[in-house]
Amino acid sequence: MTTPTVTPHEATAHASIWTHDLGLSVRDKGNTRHLLRGVSFGLEPGRFVAVIGSSGCGKSTLIKVLAGVQPSTEGHVLLAGHQVETLRERFPLSLGYLPQFASFHEELTVREIIADALALRLPGSVPAAARQRWSNHLVELAGLRPLLDQRYGTLSGGQRRRIALAEQLVGDPPFLFLDELTSGLDAHSDLEMMRWLRRLAHEHGKTIVLVTHSVKNLPLCDSILYLHRGQLLFHGDYRSLLEVHGAEQIESVLSLYEEMTPEQLGAQATVYQREEPAPPQQPQPLKTAQPPGGLSQLATLARRQWRLLIRDRGTLWLQACLILSFPALVAVFAMDGLPQVRRLGLALETNIVTTLQEQLLYLKESFQAASLVSGLAMFQVILLCLMGANNGAREIAKEDHVLRKELRAGLSPLAYVLTKVSLVLAFSLAQAFWMAWFVKAVCGFPGSFSGQFLVLFAATAALSVTCLAISAGARTPERASLLAIYLVGLQLPLSGAVLALPELLSWLCRPFIAAYWGWSGYLRTLASYRQYDIVKQSTDTTIAGYELCLLLLGLHILLGALLALWMTHRKLRAGL
Repeated sequence: MTTPTVTPHEATAHASIWTHDLGLSVRDKGNTRHLLRGVSFGLEPGRFVAVIGSSGCGKSTLIKVLAGVQPSTEGHVLLAGHQVETLRERFPLSLGYLPQFASFHEELTVREIIADALALRLPGSVPAAARQRWSNHLVELAGLRPLLDQRYGTLSGGQRRRIALAEQLVGDPPFLFLDELTSGLDAHSDLEMMRWLRRLAHEHGKTIVLVTHSVKNLPLCDSILYLHRGQLLFHGDYRSLLEVHGAEQIESVLSLYEEMTPEQLGAQATVYQREEPAPPQQPQPLKTAQPPGGLSQLATLARRQWRLLIRDRGTLWLQACLILSFPALVAVFAMDGLPQVRRLGLALETNIVTTLQEQLLYLKESFQAASLVSGLAMFQVILLCLMGANNGAREIAKEDHVLRKELRAGLSPLAYVLTKVSLVLAFSLAQAFWMAWFVKAVCGFPGSFSGQFLVLFAATAALSVTCLAISAGARTPERASLLAIYLVGLQLPLSGAVLALPELLSWLCRPFIAAYWGWSGYLRTLASYRQYDIVKQSTDTTIAGYELCLLLLGLHILLGALLALWMTHRKLRAGL
């Protein structure tokens, strides 16, 4: 396999498609639904083919099966003699698949989108000059020159489709599978898009399969696949489709089969099937390339993440408000009780408690001080857990469609997850540092600042990365946020810091409750002060050692990252 060049027509001389008895069945409420039945056809290389039929007939399903996005349950697909699953797994750049609604980051410009696609898909062995020529070629081919500095969010529907197709062409795929690319376009844009696709097939050797509801420009296609209820009723050119049905308009053909049973449809499909070319005897050579390594992709993803962050004013303002307001909230609750805690410490150190009255007063103040110190430690941890949940809960789920698209094109799941983990760790670092410094400076809490900062950072990071894993597994940002809220809500009652838990429940829950380890670790930084002694005497909950707390929180971070990586791999293995 060699790397792409700016002469794609030389690379696709063998880009044929052949299917045999293709079927797809799913279980729905105990019943079997046949989405595709016995679909067989062959396409010569460099052809522009339309898939038509009524809504729900299986057009989008067929295109997904051909592109290797949805595995079939029967039959098989050969692309230039290769199993489609092999190409999808080993050479993802050989297949271009564009769903009906393309997904991009709306804050990025067209220039940035093209540059990122080149960096994420073209191998590093492609020289810079060749990369630039290829970029210019795609821009001119798609007519994007006037739009390069325009943000994606401001583009029209037709312009968005052009950039989506240009992105799919970055890897110079010999096969293009397009779902409703012309949907919603005005008559002129529809015609221009169809002409462009025809030129792309004939002049650049691509084999293009397009699902469409628009029938006005079907004569521009080399052949037509007509589906009804999951069965292929006709494959041939536009004129033949009309002639065999004795129709003058395509609309008349589309209404002919509504009342037929599946058996009648099968018989009719046999009548109109043309003689298909024989499948290739052996896999044919295809010019394609492997995407760049994960380290190179990581650098590109990090640059893109930084651009997205600085342009997302809402997220930046929210982070600033949380970082500044939550420590102030701790100070508000602490101010009335802290002078009492300090006086208690001084009295104990000078040994003034000599009378029964003073002893009773000491016991009263000890209980109040213990509650305050323990409560403030937990208050800081819970607020940081809230910030951690906010860091990670939506981060992957909000760009799920972009992620799936890029995974199909060979994006490294490890590089992607590392980018997101680095982002939430950076947020956690800033949040924990400000919380520890502010509480130390304003409230005068004793203990080691570095020790307190480290354990607060570990607790925040543990929740951030755990919620990042939730985000990777959730289908929507809203669901991810809801699950993260539930997780934070369980931290306080299951930590045992406020109300002691039954011993069995405590041992079962405690390893998974980051707030407990953050609370224990924070209190351990007070171990050489009287405040720690009175807390220890007044609580039935075990206060874990500082090193153990850091170890467990570190394991939370590691396991959360591995779970996020596994969830991301699942998207790839599940057919995307």
